[in-house]
Amino acid sequence: MNRKFQISVRSNFAELWRYNIVVMCGAYNADGEQLSVTSSESTVAAVGDDVKPQSVEDASSRKVTLTTEPCDNIKAYIYLMPHKLPTIREPEDAAPFGLRIKVKADDEVVYNVVHQVNQWSGATVELRLPKAE
Repeated sequence: MNRKFQISVRSNFAELWRYNIVVMCGAYNADGEQLSVTSSESTVAAVGDDVKPQSVEDASSRKVTLTTEPCDNIKAYIYLMPHKLPTIREPEDAAPFGLRIKVKADDEVVYNVVHQVNQWSGATVELRLPKAE
């Protein structure tokens, strides 16, 4: 069942500029042999760089996508890494924000979930698709 998987990561969080986004994906055949590894990223700044919100692109326009070669299944990791912390002093005052991860296998949506991201630590999401039944 060789299909191309397309992973899409996006958020409309106004302060998404504070995060670098990396998507890494391994493609596997039906026997579990790895066929390839692909990655895609959207990097705004290195940790500690003095970046101001007006000096970066509009957060709503940031989207990271990745497409695999034809394969049977994938193992993907999505990393959202803060390079600048919130200005709020207390972590409990910084509400989590939503990060939509959508995966299509050819034209079929096989995963479409909004993950909650901690503003202080970012997020790591692991996906194994399609899921075993």
